[in-house]
Amino acid sequence: MPQEGELSRKFEVFKSEILKTGAVTAVNQAAGSLSSVSNWFTGFEWPNRPPGAEEIRFNRLETDYDFVKTSGVELVAGRDFSRDFASDMEGVLLSNSAVKVMNLQNPVGTRVNLNGKDLHVIGVFKDIIWDSPYHAERPMVINFNRDKGARINMRLNPANSLSRNVELISAVAKRLNPAYPVDIKFVDNLYAQKLQSEKILGILANLFGSIAILISCMGLYGLVAYSAEQRTKEFGVRRVLGASVSNIMRLLSVSFLKMVFIAACIGVPLAYYLMNKWLTNFEFRTSISLTVISIAIAGTTIIAFLTVSFQAYKAAKANPVEALKYE
Repeated sequence: MPQEGELSRKFEVFKSEILKTGAVTAVNQAAGSLSSVSNWFTGFEWPNRPPGAEEIRFNRLETDYDFVKTSGVELVAGRDFSRDFASDMEGVLLSNSAVKVMNLQNPVGTRVNLNGKDLHVIGVFKDIIWDSPYHAERPMVINFNRDKGARINMRLNPANSLSRNVELISAVAKRLNPAYPVDIKFVDNLYAQKLQSEKILGILANLFGSIAILISCMGLYGLVAYSAEQRTKEFGVRRVLGASVSNIMRLLSVSFLKMVFIAACIGVPLAYYLMNKWLTNFEFRTSISLTVISIAIAGTTIIAFLTVSFQAYKAAKANPVEALKYE
């Protein structure tokens, strides 16, 4: 929520009271949002910085205590800002990508310089998607600054219902900051908005995919019906000579299922190529599992088999006397 009005100077009071209500398990203030980049800089200095590295862009977030506990970012080394260490007011956290681009072997304890201020690294955290899910973020630096609050971040208590948590937070905010409305946003919703186009694409793909399957089944059913009609006398003769219903069904079904198999051999590589090309738009992406491909092939085969089997059963069960008289 925005740190507006009285909340700017009453943050510690707000934090204390909101924790007492049990609506949240952690509270933190930061200069920017957890879902969008608000600050970037160049000119970061560190020991043995190579020539030209001053042009590397770093994302920056200024925050205070309980950042890791509230945001849920995963530390891989070091620790979060702590009141137990006065020196943490000159501390910074680095992302994995920042450590990599800075070529630091033992980053914790390294002295760095940010905008002319000497600081030291107290922790390293895994890269997070801070801005766009389509590409990896720039190297990220989180430095301590309790005087530049713009957002209040809260981790809700999962033991309570969402509505109850919001109600308790709103009550405290209204009492301490009556001149401003309570504007609570949820980080998962903010990130979902970034993928809205993919959500629409998914809906359209499901819709038109279903229509394509329906049309394909109708076409396949028509081909089977036509083929069965063309071979009516053949089926009659086979029945008279002792062929069973299952033999006739197999005879008619296998030829069409072969075409489905050929179609899968053509369609699966093409679909894999197109899907893989689409996924390359995202730096953080899933892989195309062979299980998904196998399920798609099996599903297609089952749908085709059910479509063919209905007409094949009708042809196989037809009276052979009528079939032999058929012209």
